[in-house]
Amino acid sequence: MPNVAQVLREEITRLARKEVRTECDPLRKQVRTLRQTVKGQQETIAKLEKALGKMATLSTDTSASLYAPEEEETRARVTSASIKRHRNRLKLSQAELGTLLDVSTNTIVRWEAGTSKPRVQHRAALIKMRDLGRRDVTKMLED
Repeated sequence: MPNVAQVLREEITRLARKEVRTECDPLRKQVRTLRQTVKGQQETIAKLEKALGKMATLSTDTSASLYAPEEEETRARVTSASIKRHRNRLKLSQAELGTLLDVSTNTIVRWEAGTSKPRVQHRAALIKMRDLGRRDVTKMLED
């Protein structure tokens, strides 16, 4: 004769599992669709960021690209040695750098000698020049 307590326990366990399954299945489907939505949004964001990066590199406006808003850039250090180092890296003369920054050649000489310091807007432009390459600078000078 079967043990009644054991049979009753097994039946309760089976019914409880069935109840849990009926309650959780719709939630599982909803979680699955939400994950698919998130994945699609991440792919869209990645495509948009890539397109935005391409648009940023295609921008050829010289004064606007160097003299953009400078909230974050003003905190970076700009020393006389760094100005000279970046000018040499870009293979620019002092006159060419002055042309790019709309300052005189003598101003560049004083900055590199350490006798004067660039103003805030020029510091921001110098910091943005760190990210430029030789080709970008050549295009800016041609314009």
